[in-house]
Amino acid sequence: MGVRDGLSLTLDGRGHVLVDPGELQEAAARLRGAAERLDTADIRLGSAAWRAGDLAALLPQAHALGDALATLRRAVHGPAGLADDVRDLATRTADAAAVYDLAETAAQARWAGVVGALGLAVGIGPFGPAALLTAAAGVAVGDLLLAEARDLALAPGGRTSPGDALAELTDLVDVPRRIVTDGRAALVLQLLAAALGSVAGASAPQLDPVRRFSALVAGLLPARDVRLVSRTDPPRLPAPRGVEGLVALAARTYDEGTATGEPGTPLATVTLQRLDHADGSRSWVVAVPGTRAAGLTGDVPTDNGTNLALEGGVPDVMTRAVLAAMAGAGIGPDEPVALVGHSQGGMVATNVAAATAGAYAVRLVVTAGSPDVPAVPPPGVATVTLRHREDAVSLLDGRVGERGGPGTLSVVRDLAATGGPVRPSFSEAHAVAGYVRTGALVDQALADAPVGDPVRRALAEVLGDTPAGATTSQVTVTTGSPVVPATPGGLPVPPVMRAAPPTPPDGTFGEPAAWPPPAPGLLTRDALGAGAGGAVSPGPTTSSTTGRS
Repeated sequence: MGVRDGLSLTLDGRGHVLVDPGELQEAAARLRGAAERLDTADIRLGSAAWRAGDLAALLPQAHALGDALATLRRAVHGPAGLADDVRDLATRTADAAAVYDLAETAAQARWAGVVGALGLAVGIGPFGPAALLTAAAGVAVGDLLLAEARDLALAPGGRTSPGDALAELTDLVDVPRRIVTDGRAALVLQLLAAALGSVAGASAPQLDPVRRFSALVAGLLPARDVRLVSRTDPPRLPAPRGVEGLVALAARTYDEGTATGEPGTPLATVTLQRLDHADGSRSWVVAVPGTRAAGLTGDVPTDNGTNLALEGGVPDVMTRAVLAAMAGAGIGPDEPVALVGHSQGGMVATNVAAATAGAYAVRLVVTAGSPDVPAVPPPGVATVTLRHREDAVSLLDGRVGERGGPGTLSVVRDLAATGGPVRPSFSEAHAVAGYVRTGALVDQALADAPVGDPVRRALAEVLGDTPAGATTSQVTVTTGSPVVPATPGGLPVPPVMRAAPPTPPDGTFGEPAAWPPPAPGLLTRDALGAGAGGAVSPGPTTSSTTGRS
């Protein structure tokens, strides 16, 4: 995957490195132009030296001039030498731009080749799953096995001391952290998914095994109805300022059982914040929390069943719920919208942006610690993807490196080198509070981005300078029987929607269903008021008390 026509931001111990591949390519072109002009200067010097030789017959002093010109042409820092140096610099600059544009390491490319070769083994013989599992184990502990083999080769008769045994045990225990930090965990996951998919009949070497297996499992889960309950007492949340403020809004959208959640907030709550600006215009921010339930089909839809559906590219309940909440909130088609989410919430935000093309004026999507999904925001939507190098959750899509696309700012932060824990646990690396801090670092780095950068423009368009008021409303998403709200008026709530389709009766598994579906079918009031099983009558609406900050 690559960062094309976007920005790459690396946050590590050396500060931040903000790279625009397009600007690098432009710089390389200018350097090549400078080299050509130096070549022209060298040719002109040669012509002048030749003419000086002709003049020597009439003017003896011309000999000295000719010698000086010839010496200048041969000099290391003469036009010809400088042209070669500048041309080499242009080539290196273009290469650097290509590296950032592709955002794929050489090791990652080799990994893809390995997965493809082993996928072929799955297709031609019965030993494919065993080969894939063996390869997964080899990738995970291959460095330890190589080190052990080296020690045996150097000292075949040596005996391991208790201290050596303890060190080896420590290295073995540290394997999960190391393979996440260096990206090997993504390949291990791809191999495991390919093995499991081949056993389940979903082997296809040419396709992403993690995505295909996720879609297979999601298709086996029963469809779920989803209901939205409008909160009558939402907290008074401040208007976000910059990327930090957007991620902080997602952090405060979590339930009260978390370190960042607001007291009284239920599980699976979505925040919709209306920003009223001094010029009379209006914009919106929609914040979605991450996973808060371990099951697959429970009453809380922010669970692993939704994760599988999102990763597999099949319909999921949280995307449908957010679309319904946006329709009920009264967001105008021309009012700028920013979508932000942490973990699962980031995947939902990306799906919603793709599904609302042409229906809402989505300007910005911010994801924090989120795996990729098949859906891609439409052109004109700026994207900020935040990832901690030590965050295992962001690798659950089986991909390592930067998240990208047109108008993308892809951010990778090394926590250990930038003020985070020296050896962060998996929970610390994935914690939304850490991503709030990362957002603050991004805001600082964006000052170095071009004025016309898509992310800077989108932030200005949605957040403005100083909103005159921020009105917060929230809906809680759950599954089960439709709810009949007790309070009339306010936020319309579609009572029933259907989630992922069941597995075909014959048990076969084909390509994942097209998702997101066309926006008009999702966003019309009639469509939102009907479930997959047929039309249902719209339920009563509820009144949502708003909090102003």
